[in-house]
Amino acid sequence: MEVLRAESNSLAATRALAAALAEVLRPGDAICLEGDLGAGKTAFVAGLVAALGSDAEVTSPTFTLENRYRVEGRDFDLFLHCDLYRPGEDARRDLLPSMLEARDEGAVLAVEWAAPVEEFLRPLLRLKIEVVDERQRRFGLEPVPAGWPAFADLAREWEKIRGGSA
Repeated sequence: MEVLRAESNSLAATRALAAALAEVLRPGDAICLEGDLGAGKTAFVAGLVAALGSDAEVTSPTFTLENRYRVEGRDFDLFLHCDLYRPGEDARRDLLPSMLEARDEGAVLAVEWAAPVEEFLRPLLRLKIEVVDERQRRFGLEPVPAGWPAFADLAREWEKIRGGSA
């Protein structure tokens, strides 16, 4: 099983990890974020959106269900951030076609609490964020299925961040 691991003890380090991932994202990639409330899922997505060149303020889509961000200078121009924490089965079913349509058009997706729809989003990147303490987070990124082409490139970049050279 391919799992890329990293730790962060600050928002800046979390943003650096997100920025490294942003550099290797391709049209249609889907990132499924797992982690307890307050783990930093939306903070990570904010780092992705900023690294993709958007100056938009990133907020949790817990109540809006999805937020869309325009990005420039990439092979894709839309980043879709969804949150399935609160929606019931009907809302999840209604949101899934929107996610799949955006993905088919080349958007990159970031889906918090994606477990109920994960099977429809494969291939995907599963990002698990674990709270170690008030400041420290552990990240585990797993491509599902294995074999994501940018895995080795991202591993090198995350190693630099862990080594303090980023």
